[in-house]
This record gives sequence, C-alpha cells and structure tokens, in this order.
Amino acid sequence: MKTKLLYHTNSYMYECTAKVVAVDGDDIALDATIFYPGGGGQMADHGVISWENQIYQATVLAMSKRESIVWHTLDCPPPHVGTEIVGTIDWDFRYQMMRTHTALHILCGIIWKEFGVQVTGGQMHPDRA
Repeated sequence: MKTKLLYHTNSYMYECTAKVVAVDGDDIALDATIFYPGGGGQMADHGVISWENQIYQATVLAMSKRESIVWHTLDCPPPHVGTEIVGTIDWDFRYQMMRTHTALHILCGIIWKEFGVQVTGGQMHPDRA
C-alpha cells in the first residue's frame, strides 16, 4: 500500500479525509495524507487527526516516511484499521514554510548568479532559515 501524497497535487489543501490502512503502536498509516513528513531541510507539518465525527481527536506529534508509506505518530491511542479520519494541518505554519522555501530558492539563485556557487543544503525553522 502506498500513501497518496495530496500535498504534491495541492499544496493549499489544509484538510482531507483518509482511511487508516495500518497501525503500529501509536503510529498510523493512511491511504492518503496532506501532512508533509519533512525532508530536504524543510520541517514536517503540524496538525490534528480526528475520527468518529470529531468525537476523538489526536495531535500529530511526528511523521516518518518508510518506503512509500507516511506514518503519523499520535499523542493518544490510534483509531483502528479501516477507520475514516479527517486530517487537518496547521495552515499558518504550512504557509510560513511554503513562503520560506520559495525565498530560499530565490536566495540560492542569486548566490549562483552573483558568485557562481551552488548551495547544496539548507535548514528551515519557523523563525529563520
């Protein structure tokens, strides 16, 4: 099973429904996700997952991508396999990361143009990069 990465097709989406396809301790794998798990110097999304008409809600503490599956670590016992969930990201945080990511690409282009030096890595934080 491969997690469909919804953030690849619509980075402005902030909420989605998905189905739990696997559970491993406090980690769940979904058939689709809007949560970016982090990587390439960019931080992972923040947000919550709710189920059973928002009766239950869990904060997503961390994410990891194992092969082609994104695992979401929750702060409480997870829903069972087959449960439909609603995932909601912290939109303000996502938008800040998107803007910072774009600004870093512009900066790297200027460094290349002006100095002929390629930037090969970077790290983003909510307040700096």
